Amino acid sequence: MANLSLFGSLNTALLGIYTHKLAMNVVGHNIANASTEGYSRQRPIIVTTPPLTLQFSNILTIGTGSQVKDIQRVRDLFLDLQYRQVTNRYTYFDTTYSNLHYIEQLLTGSSESGITSLYDYFMSTAEEIITDPTNVAAKREFVTSAQQMVTNIKDFYLRLQQLREDINNEISQTVDKVNSLVANLAKINEQVRIATALKSTPNDLLDERDRILDELSQYANISHYETKDGQTILMFGDQVVLSGSVQTEIRALERPYAKGFYELFVGNSRVTVADGKIKALLDLRDNTIVKYMSYLDEFALTLSDKLNLIHREGFDSSGNITGLNLFNPITSTYSADDPAIYRILGSRKMMNGPIYYATGLTGYSDISQLENITFTSDGELTLFDGSNTTSVTVSNGSMVQDLILNLSSTWLSLNVGQHSSDGINTTYRLYFDSTINLRDALVIDNGNVLTRMGFKTKELQLLTISDLSKIESGNYTLSFQETLADGSKLTETLDLTIDGSTTLNDLVDQINSQLINIKAAITNNTLVLIPNSNLEFNIDRISITDEGGFLVQAQANKITYSALDVSETLENIFAGTTNFDPTMGFDLVINNTSIHVDPTVDTLQDFVTKINSASTGIVADLTPHGAFVLRAGRSYEFDLKSFNITGPQGLFEALGFIDTNNDPTNFNADWTTNYTLISRNEDFETVRDRLSLSELLTVDKRESYEPYFFVDQWSVSNALLSNAESLAVDIGKTLANTTWNAVSFLPTGESNTQIMNLISSSRYETLLADGKESFYEFMTGIIAELGVESETASNLKSNTELLRSEIDQSRESIKGVSLDEEMTNMIKYQHAFNAAARVITSIDEMIGRVIDNMGVVGR
Repeated sequence: MANLSLFGSLNTALLGIYTHKLAMNVVGHNIANASTEGYSRQRPIIVTTPPLTLQFSNILTIGTGSQVKDIQRVRDLFLDLQYRQVTNRYTYFDTTYSNLHYIEQLLTGSSESGITSLYDYFMSTAEEIITDPTNVAAKREFVTSAQQMVTNIKDFYLRLQQLREDINNEISQTVDKVNSLVANLAKINEQVRIATALKSTPNDLLDERDRILDELSQYANISHYETKDGQTILMFGDQVVLSGSVQTEIRALERPYAKGFYELFVGNSRVTVADGKIKALLDLRDNTIVKYMSYLDEFALTLSDKLNLIHREGFDSSGNITGLNLFNPITSTYSADDPAIYRILGSRKMMNGPIYYATGLTGYSDISQLENITFTSDGELTLFDGSNTTSVTVSNGSMVQDLILNLSSTWLSLNVGQHSSDGINTTYRLYFDSTINLRDALVIDNGNVLTRMGFKTKELQLLTISDLSKIESGNYTLSFQETLADGSKLTETLDLTIDGSTTLNDLVDQINSQLINIKAAITNNTLVLIPNSNLEFNIDRISITDEGGFLVQAQANKITYSALDVSETLENIFAGTTNFDPTMGFDLVINNTSIHVDPTVDTLQDFVTKINSASTGIVADLTPHGAFVLRAGRSYEFDLKSFNITGPQGLFEALGFIDTNNDPTNFNADWTTNYTLISRNEDFETVRDRLSLSELLTVDKRESYEPYFFVDQWSVSNALLSNAESLAVDIGKTLANTTWNAVSFLPTGESNTQIMNLISSSRYETLLADGKESFYEFMTGIIAELGVESETASNLKSNTELLRSEIDQSRESIKGVSLDEEMTNMIKYQHAFNAAARVITSIDEMIGRVIDNMGVVGR
């Protein structure tokens, strides 16, 4: 029964002393590190020592005391994982927000220096010139405001570029910091491996390792796991940067296509991070800032080209056609061998050609539906061919087929013919077909005849005389001072002889026999004076001197009439070209989008609108003198070579894009031949040769993750900066031509400010964002988008900050040192220690009794 010795009991009590002494050391260590960052409270794992088994009459198991098996950290690994994941998000949004807020302040500026204010001020100076076109100071202010806008936007652009460079440097510095932290982690791994081999739990080392992992989680998404020997394998993003004590450093290497900007590599593998500060910096440098720089690039490129095409077709105040660009053109500089084709401009200026067709009602499924339309009132059409008039009456209850018959003997025929609004279904229309140019003729409507047939009308003021009874007999002389359409002046004299038998018809004969540019006709029992096309049918171009008072006695009066308003439909523009058939129309195909055009009703502007409404990425436009323009949108990198564009060969030659017959003045290619204008990814030389008749504007292609740097090239024309008086204001007069290819223009005077009107109204044209936004919308949209992004980042930062705080509080509630709890443990361990010491004292007395007072026989 030696195991039941007093010394065995003494050992049991002694183990209690040692156990609670060690437990008290743990309490003291916890209290000492209550304020240590990253410290996890520790707790002793007290277990019983192996018991003794004794056999008496039965088997007994007797305890032998306690020992501290291990000292463990109190930590929740799941909360650690959550904390690091949320920290990733928080630092991402914190970094993003701080930089977006800076960009927002940069671009909005004060109320006077923001990009929107600068553009608005530039447009307002155009309004000043419109108000007073002779004001040289206003013109100088316009040029100065353009320079101010360009200078400030270039400054914004430079600051954004500088921000990119600063962020790039910060990426490099952050990588150095990460490598330093991983190096420390490698040292800790080695120490942990040794401690683990010695069967020890290195709690303080593990705390430091977790603290470093917490810090690393700020920079990127990290993942790690422990090996059997207690070491950590760490992944930074998608690459392993630490395996045990072996570190593979992250390298920041310069891009070969963008010198000075870094990409991150581990070994030869590129690092991809999904979160954290580095992800935010990369997104800002390569996406966000580039996006806003590219917005400014698009604005500068589109605005300069749009206004250049307007300005260079105008006349200055002295009547000289300037041919000047408002801005120096942005064009390719370093990629001349294979640039992007941003814009093509047709060589044909489709203005002021002859009009022989006018379309009324459309979309009818049967010819008889049109022929049987009934007139509901009496009316009359007066046809004026520039010299003579013909009247055709319309009776209440008569039908369109009756009018068709009645007009058959005149120079203006009324017809029912086919057309197709979709290129698939055939419908019918009502249309006029004239043998003379309708620009030189007039169709006056008395009785809503034209309106009933669906023709457009315009109001026309004419001088009328209806009663000669109050005119005294005698001779009268009237002088007509005329301002012709080309701006020249002419005076015509009319000598009239009036007596009691003079009728309106007699008066008509006297007027028509003497005057050239003014003719008289009887319509609805009223004599009407009709200015011819030389006077643009405009009575206001005539000043009448009537010394004898003939017009006063005749009670001459201006009356407003309705007249046929002709449209420059494509049927008129393309009429007569080889195999052109307006009845079924034609299709322009851009990539896989087919755009159908009905020439019987569509004008050039309608054609432009249809292209832009198709949202293909190509934006169509017209110059002031009717040249056709195609531009590539930003979704296709401003490169028309990104598209497949096909259509009738006749169309592309008619627009002045191509020349198939080696005659750049003859636009007569075959409309039945399908033609590829541009094929995707063709080389530049091939496209340039095909479009040799066009004017191409080429720009530099951008490298990946880079803006276009168009703003760097942007500048106001040096000629205008040195001489603001050469600013174009007058669009001029386009002289009539027979081919729909205007080549002659005359100034109309400094009071004509149509160029400035076009510049001012350009702010509302949807030419940006692939034809979806106007200049005004685009500029305000940039600020709005930036504001939304900034506010979103701020809100997400606040949300993740709150979530991180809650998770950290939960972590601290588990791993943090509670002084109250430690005081409780201290008292508990102290009492246990004292009790164990008391047991030792008692056993000592028992041993003393045995030694001193037993075994005295034989003394």
